[in-house]
Amino acid sequence: MIEEIVKDIYRLTIPLPRNPLQAVNSYVLRGRDRSLVIDTGMRRKECMEAMVTGLDSLGITLGD
Repeated sequence: MIEEIVKDIYRLTIPLPRNPLQAVNSYVLRGRDRSLVIDTGMRRKECMEAMVTGLDSLGITLGD
């Protein structure tokens, strides 16, 4: 799930399967040339897939 908090600042909900927390909120600050991701989730395949999917929908790559 992606929610725009204010212009160019987004919250991505990153699921945490089999974890009591259930999800972590990641924040993306989108800039013209670069973007910043705050709290990328845990080092798990499911987290990476959700992060990449969310960033793709914002037109951002991990290299940005």
